[in-house]
Amino acid sequence: MVSIVIINYNTFQLTCQCIETVIQYTQKVDYEIILVDNASQEEDPTLFKDKFPQIQLIKSDTNVGFAKGNNLGIAKAQGDYVLLLNSDTKLTENSIRICLDKLLTQEKIAVTAPQLIYPNGQYQPIANRFPSIRYELTETFRLHKLLGAKSLMGFYFNHQQETYTDWVWGAFFLIKREVIRQLPNQKLPDDFFMYFEDVQWCYQIKKLGYQILFTPSTSVIHYGSASTPNTENTFQRIKKILPNETSFFLQEKGWLYTKLLYLSRAFKYLTLRKKHFVDLSKFYFKYFWYLKINE
Repeated sequence: MVSIVIINYNTFQLTCQCIETVIQYTQKVDYEIILVDNASQEEDPTLFKDKFPQIQLIKSDTNVGFAKGNNLGIAKAQGDYVLLLNSDTKLTENSIRICLDKLLTQEKIAVTAPQLIYPNGQYQPIANRFPSIRYELTETFRLHKLLGAKSLMGFYFNHQQETYTDWVWGAFFLIKREVIRQLPNQKLPDDFFMYFEDVQWCYQIKKLGYQILFTPSTSVIHYGSASTPNTENTFQRIKKILPNETSFFLQEKGWLYTKLLYLSRAFKYLTLRKKHFVDLSKFYFKYFWYLKINE
């Protein structure tokens, strides 16, 4: 059985649409839907049970964030496979069955993620390499033009080719339950309220010796950032991600590596010359300079 965990935070209509498309398109799969409401104020969460009596509803008294919210759902899950599905996704075919079949092909595949697209059909760069000094320098010196798009993935990769990758977005994250049981505390890491948790998940999973598979065999519409303000600009988003990214690298790689990572990133943006990137470069130079050993 596949346990489908969906987090709702003030996205009632989108969440309803997501559940409706799961029910409409999922075939030849035994599944349950666990909806975790993160203390939404938009609508009474009991309305979900009125509309979908077959789902399990977990009402959190506080907004515990994305990672902890998913762990609340996982704790109630009965399936051998767990699908973390964003409330702002929309299925248009039997994507869960297709991804499950991929997950079952090899014992070492822990996670499968499909192609995510915007409503206009544009691909989203969900398959990525872990941030590293090596990849920052590869991009700085344009070595990916010689090594190929798969050397960096992300925006450089066309996302039309099935491949093993370092990490994928958590918007559609199909994982084996037996892998979750091998993680610390038998749950997904939930140190971060929001942002960078999917990188941390995949990093811990790969440390166990498993693989992360991206497959374009099926596509899922992902609206993106539905529960965050549309007015949020690049710098605001980076400022939210950066503390979590810094905490992750300080723990996994140490202070010196973390400093050099941001220094190499600053140089990378500087070489791109356009004002937006130059401003990003200045931001990372400042962050590099003020990042203290006791951060």
